[in-house]
Amino acid sequence: MKFLPTNHRAESNNYPYGRLRTTAYFGLEFKKGKGFRTIFQTINPKNNRLNAVKNSTYSSIMAMYEAENGHIKYVSFNLYGVEGINKAAKFMHENFNLYTPEQIEHIASLFFVHLKASAKAIVIYCGANFEEVKPILDPAVTAAVKMIKDPTTNIFDSLNVDIEKYEATKNPNYQPFKISTAIPL
Repeated sequence: MKFLPTNHRAESNNYPYGRLRTTAYFGLEFKKGKGFRTIFQTINPKNNRLNAVKNSTYSSIMAMYEAENGHIKYVSFNLYGVEGINKAAKFMHENFNLYTPEQIEHIASLFFVHLKASAKAIVIYCGANFEEVKPILDPAVTAAVKMIKDPTTNIFDSLNVDIEKYEATKNPNYQPFKISTAIPL
C-alpha cells in the first residue's frame, strides 16, 4: 500500500466503461471548513471527451492510496472518541508530508474541537470530574493549538491521549439516563 499526496491525480488507462476500456482519473478535493472528498472522472471512449466529475460527500480526514493490485483506494478517519483521535493522530504523524499546510491547519483545528468535545462528553455522560480530565487532554490540546499556529511542524504524535487514564476518570455509579419515576399508562 502506497499513500499518495492529497494533490496527486492518479490515472488508470484500462478502466472498464461498459464493454469498452477508458482512462479514469482519481483524486482528492479539499475545501477549508468542509474537509476532503473523493473526485472521479472518466473519458468517454466514444467521443474522447471528459465526463462530468463525480464527487463523494465530505469527510474530516481522507487519504488516497494505491493498493497492491494497482487499484486506487481511499481511507477516511473520524475523530470521535479518544480512540478515533489516537488512530487519526498516528496516521497523520506517519503521513504528514502528504498534506499541505492549509490542510494541516484545518485538521489540527478538527483535533482541537474533538478533544474539547471528548472532555465535555465524559463529564456529562460519564460523571467524570473535569479537573481530572483536563490534565490528561491538555498536552494534546496544546499540540493542536501549536499546529494551528504553525502547520509546518509535525507534532501529531503529541496528540495521543492516554486512554487508560482517560477511562479511569469515569464515575462507575453515574447513570445519566436513569428513570427516577414511573409514568402511569
